[in-house]
Amino acid sequence: SQSRLAVSRSANVWRILCEIYVKLLIILIQHWIMLTGLWEIPQRSLTKGVQAIQEQASHLAACIAERRSLIKCLKQLAKLFASSTACRQNKRRKKPNNWMRLQQVREWRA
Repeated sequence: SQSRLAVSRSANVWRILCEIYVKLLIILIQHWIMLTGLWEIPQRSLTKGVQAIQEQASHLAACIAERRSLIKCLKQLAKLFASSTACRQNKRRKKPNNWMRLQQVREWRA
């Protein structure tokens, strides 16, 4: 739903099909980026991760032609994921997130 896969402003069937393929490719690239940079963080928010990637989309597009630039850009994005709280879930007291519950279990066992 966030990728708006079902939304198109065109009535042309071929254009709609192309839009779907492009959106699916974008979803695949976002998924790869999240697997490499965000997946290791237990308190990650995939929704916020997608938003961070979308904010850096123009920078990623500018770097895509050169391999070294792309690698550097992806490393910077991974650093952003690891260092900032922008891609992390908000803590909740009444209904704790799963990562918070797992952390509590680990603390009880220690």
